[in-house]
Amino acid sequence: MCTDGRVAVCGSISSYNCDVRQLPKATMIQPWIVFHQLEIKGFVSNNWSRRWMEGIKENLKWVQEGRLRYKETITDGFENMPKAFIGLLKGENIGKAIVKV
Repeated sequence: MCTDGRVAVCGSISSYNCDVRQLPKATMIQPWIVFHQLEIKGFVSNNWSRRWMEGIKENLKWVQEGRLRYKETITDGFENMPKAFIGLLKGENIGKAIVKV
């Protein structure tokens, strides 16, 4: 993360059914936030629905230019869909969870 970077935080499905006492504490990432002078802001996608297609086009352009990078967890096989879904709910995936059929 670059100094003065911005972080958009969206989604928390992996914590919906967790005991809050078991979740990681913010103090684990606090030094990175402070020393890199990061700005963190919550992001609710529904608040931006009127600009959805604009965002799709801009993000696609950034991916093609290498300015935006992403991670994904790919699970092979329709028969492994339950495993992939459970992993999603447990927070075991990195980035977007995809089942390749």
